[in-house]
Amino acid sequence: MAAVTRAEEIAAVLRGRIASGRLRPGDRAPSTRAIVRDHGVAMATASRVLMLLQEEGLIASAPGRGSTVLAPDRPRSPELTAAGVVAAAVAIADEESLQAVSMRRLAAALEIPTMAVYRYVPGSDELRAAMLDSVLGEVEPPARSADWRADVEAVARAVWEAMKRHPWLAGAMSMTRPDVLPNAMPMSEYMLGALIDAGLAPAQAFTEYLCLFTLVRGLGVTIEPELAERAVTGVTEDEWVDRNLDALRSMAPPERFPVMADLMRTDYPYDVDVLLDTALTRYLGGLAAAVESRAT
Repeated sequence: MAAVTRAEEIAAVLRGRIASGRLRPGDRAPSTRAIVRDHGVAMATASRVLMLLQEEGLIASAPGRGSTVLAPDRPRSPELTAAGVVAAAVAIADEESLQAVSMRRLAAALEIPTMAVYRYVPGSDELRAAMLDSVLGEVEPPARSADWRADVEAVARAVWEAMKRHPWLAGAMSMTRPDVLPNAMPMSEYMLGALIDAGLAPAQAFTEYLCLFTLVRGLGVTIEPELAERAVTGVTEDEWVDRNLDALRSMAPPERFPVMADLMRTDYPYDVDVLLDTALTRYLGGLAAAVESRAT
C-alpha cells in the first residue's frame, strides 16, 4: 500500500470537520495560507490539500474568493480531462485571443487552482501545441477523386474554414519550425498525395504544398487582428476606410499616383474570402498549366 502523503493527511482532517458539521455548507474552507500556518507545510502541499477536497466535491474554489464548503447533496462537476482542459483553452482563444490563454486564465475558466492545470498539460508550450493539434483534427479531407486540382483545393478550403472558426490558428502555426502535430498528418498526406498524382516528383510536390499552405496561412493571419480591432473599436473594415479615406487620398495626389488616386475613388468591398478564392484560383491555375506542359 502506498504511503499516505502529508497533503492526504491534512485533507482527511478537513474532511472529518466537514463530515462532523464543524465546517458547514457555505462556510469558508481554510485557505492555503491558513493550512501552511496551522500544519507547517509548504504552499504547494497546501494547494494540493484543497485540490484533493475539490476533486471529491467537498469544496468549490473561485479565483479571488477562496474555497467554500459545498452541500453534501450538491452534484459534483464532471471529471476533468486533458482534452477538456485543451477544449477550454481553445474556447478562450476563439473568444479573446491566443495571448489571453494563460495557466491562470485557464484555471479561472475551469474553476480549479492554477497549479491544478499542470496535472493535465506540462506547460504553456505543450498547451499551445495541443490546441493546434485539436483544431487541426477538425480538418477532414474529402474522399480522393480523379481530379487532383479539386482535391488540393478542397483540403486548402477545409484548412481555411478552420482558420475562420479559430482566428488565432494561422498565427500560431510555424512554417519553418512546425510543432509535432499528429492531426496535421492526414491533411499533409492528402495534399501531397494529390500533388504527386498530378505528376510532380515528391520534392517538387512538397515545395508546392508549402507554397499553398503559406498562401492560405498568410491570409489567415489577417483574421484575428481585424476581429480584435473591431471588438475594441466597434468599427468595421469598411467604416475604418470611410473614416480615413480623405487622409489616404491626400497621400496619393493624382499628378503623382494616378492609379492609386483612381482606385481610391472606387468603392472596393474588402472581403478576405474573395481574396482566398482569387489566390487559390490563380495559384492552382498556374500549377495546372505547369503540370500540363510537363506532360506534353
